[in-house]
Amino acid sequence: MTIKDAPSGYGWLSIGLHWFNAVAVVMLWFIGNKMTGADVAPNEAAELLRVHTSVALTVYALIWVRIGWRLYSGHPKGLPDQGRIPFMIARTVHYTLLTTIAVMLVTGPLKVWLGGEAIAFYNLGAIPSPFAVNERLHDLLTNVHRWGGNVLFVVALVHMTAAARQIVFGHGETAKRMTTPTGHG
Repeated sequence: MTIKDAPSGYGWLSIGLHWFNAVAVVMLWFIGNKMTGADVAPNEAAELLRVHTSVALTVYALIWVRIGWRLYSGHPKGLPDQGRIPFMIARTVHYTLLTTIAVMLVTGPLKVWLGGEAIAFYNLGAIPSPFAVNERLHDLLTNVHRWGGNVLFVVALVHMTAAARQIVFGHGETAKRMTTPTGHG
């Protein structure tokens, strides 16, 4: 069984973390986008926030593992027909996604805590703030988190569009890399 990555492709660990995190991040983005919508009643927004933070706490460690694993293991080499510039663009998009997700992981809990709130975890309880209220920092982190969501949406769309383009017009090598391990055992 190929767990680790190799220069020619990804192992099961990278593939599994990629798809798990893709589903989790997309779900969190949709919940977050819905709860900040103009037509959402305050009680619905509060319930969506509880769901958003609960799901985020559930997947928090695995998202950090994904980021750490990618930084540790690096990227496989470019595809044979990819070219240097498209490979550099793909890596830039990928690292922008990971950086944006890391920013969201940091700003999410901090903005809640600095606003004087506890982080709700389903109906099991809440994690109280370890910080004193700081409205200025809370507002700043809220804006960074909101803009991070916008950046995440755009960069993820670029990532998915490029992958779809490669599948439709290329030879599907990107899809094979993200579904079939070629790494070391």
